[in-house]
Amino acid sequence: MAKTPVEVLRSIDILSALSADDLNRLYSLMKIEEYQEGKTLFREGDTGEIMYIVLSGCVSISVGTQDGGVLELAEISEGSFFGEMSIFDSVKRSATCTPKSDTTVLSLRAGDFYEFIKTKPEAGFSIMQEMLKTTVQRLTVTGAFLSDMVTWGEKARARAITDDFTGLYNRRFLDQAAEERLTEAHSKGTPLSIMMLDLDHFGTINTEYGQAVGDRVLLAAVETFRKTFSPDTVSVRYGGDEFTFLLKKTSSEQALEYCKGLIRELGKIALPAQPGTSVKHITASIGIAAFPDNGDSFAVLMKQADKALYRAKEEGRGRAVAWRQNTPDGRRKSGIYSLKEKNRIISRIIQAVAERDNFLMLGHRDPDEDCIASMIAMGLLISKFAKNVYLMIPRRVNENYQYLLHISRYNEIGIIYNDEELPPDISTVFLMDTPKPSMQESFPGSAAFLARRDVLKIEIDHHLEADSSFAGDPGCCLVDEASSASELVGLLAFKLSNECSIIEAFSIQEIFSRNFVLSVLTGMIGDSKMGKYLKTRRERWFYNLFSGMFNEMLSSKTHQNSRNFSSMDQVFTELQRLTREEEECFNIMMESQAFFSDQVAAVIIERETMGGIESRFDHDTIVSVARYLADVLAESSKILSLVAFPDRKAGEGLIQFRVRRSEVYKALDLRTILSTFSIENGGGHPGAIGFRVPEKDVPEISGYSRELIRGIEKLIN
Repeated sequence: MAKTPVEVLRSIDILSALSADDLNRLYSLMKIEEYQEGKTLFREGDTGEIMYIVLSGCVSISVGTQDGGVLELAEISEGSFFGEMSIFDSVKRSATCTPKSDTTVLSLRAGDFYEFIKTKPEAGFSIMQEMLKTTVQRLTVTGAFLSDMVTWGEKARARAITDDFTGLYNRRFLDQAAEERLTEAHSKGTPLSIMMLDLDHFGTINTEYGQAVGDRVLLAAVETFRKTFSPDTVSVRYGGDEFTFLLKKTSSEQALEYCKGLIRELGKIALPAQPGTSVKHITASIGIAAFPDNGDSFAVLMKQADKALYRAKEEGRGRAVAWRQNTPDGRRKSGIYSLKEKNRIISRIIQAVAERDNFLMLGHRDPDEDCIASMIAMGLLISKFAKNVYLMIPRRVNENYQYLLHISRYNEIGIIYNDEELPPDISTVFLMDTPKPSMQESFPGSAAFLARRDVLKIEIDHHLEADSSFAGDPGCCLVDEASSASELVGLLAFKLSNECSIIEAFSIQEIFSRNFVLSVLTGMIGDSKMGKYLKTRRERWFYNLFSGMFNEMLSSKTHQNSRNFSSMDQVFTELQRLTREEEECFNIMMESQAFFSDQVAAVIIERETMGGIESRFDHDTIVSVARYLADVLAESSKILSLVAFPDRKAGEGLIQFRVRRSEVYKALDLRTILSTFSIENGGGHPGAIGFRVPEKDVPEISGYSRELIRGIEKLIN
């Protein structure tokens, strides 16, 4: 029984690896043709763009000799192919093909083959590689002829895997090249960097200058890429103005250095003088991820490079960012670079609240007033959407914050203690007032929960720089310079008040309720100490706005004989009130070794003294009193304070340091201390910082602290 055309195709070596689906797709693009014995299919010198596969019969492949004779190069029989060079390049035929018997063939035009490659790129490239191998074996008779044929094949393969306009590799080639480069890096133990690059505001350039200028910019950028990178760099046009690069034997640090020069050179590309245009210079945003530090698969590295690219754009564009292993999204915290981006982030957060259900408010360990207040303020906002909200707190919270917890209970915000399991249906977590992931409140299964991809992580925080790092999902981090995390919640509420469609859809009656304003103001006055430590005009404006609203609400809503607060002074007094136990702890700490210079007032508690304090007071009381003590000392010195004490909670073995600026002294940003002394485990804001040093590195706390104070005084001076 004669074979069917598809069965013949399957028997051909170059097609044997194709799946049934790929084989049928290829057959659908072919045409069956019949030729009689002696009737030439094509002659040497003819132009052609068709290759053939013999279904039955056989053909002779021959070339003319210099003496006018004919030299047969090969006989092609059933199941073999010929004329393949016309697929690779539309050039003149290098041989004559004549049937030696009645012959039936399948013909495939070059255009149809390239259509097959577009839909089946891996199968198409596999066929081309096998064709070239067969051609090399077949054409050993004539060296020059063989050289030409192989050259044509390589040029054709290059056209199939390159971008017509720029000449760079195209996206289809990237997967194949990446796997080859990763395999090589694995075997040789060398690094490999993946760079993703977007030309900034390229759409605006096309709109304002015209597409012709945009095309010239693209070609000039490509020329810059070629000058910057080595010849063995795989340069890919990933999209319109998007490019990807594979850099062999290159770490992320080395890639960053390449990018600095690349961005400088891109800035030299000239745009025509044209008034009224918003783009004056060419810049690019670049994200970098590297093997082996950031992952060992192409998919993971591309994802991380994309995250780094997003951060480069978020930080202001015109820069390169390398993804870092120690932070979930690859960088330390910094302020939001534009009002437009801040509004975009706030809109995403509001949309998430509108679309999702079951929210968890999560703060940091040993939460202070701003942490508790911001969690409750955000919970109150979400509860206005009639959504389920839970507050995660330790079982023992400073009693001065109890009125906030009463607000939580009154407004049906559920309270979960940090030794309890979460409800199973939490979809979204708000990470509040927490400088970095390692400081987050933990609970049973917290690591696995926060690692879940289906849980959206939204972050609201005002701690910047130092060793702070993002924990929220990209695009969902409202992290910016502010007096407190509570202030940022207040800003979010103002934006919500302008979302009329959302307010109407959820029938929200009142955004700025008395309890919401009380919560926001609690965080603001707690962190700023009744407005004394406000740093900027914007912070003072926000503080005055909320305080005015608060006083107006209290005057109209509060019964003077009730136990509710009727003024800001009462709130602040409650926050500052020390319990009898705290007063006793405070007095003992003050009696410890004190050190007063002209510029720094310090209390340094040695290990022996701390042992007695820890035997009498719990950890929360000690931390609260140390924070309060730093405030008191700062005001007494008029410049700075320092409090140092051993902290052996949970066997950590650390020395805790707290440094505070007085109300009247503004000259030194205290975060400078962290960078000057290369302190990694710490953070804060310009007016107050906290940091921790391993106890094993501090033989004598007093001597270490005095040396530290001398260094701080040099910064002051």
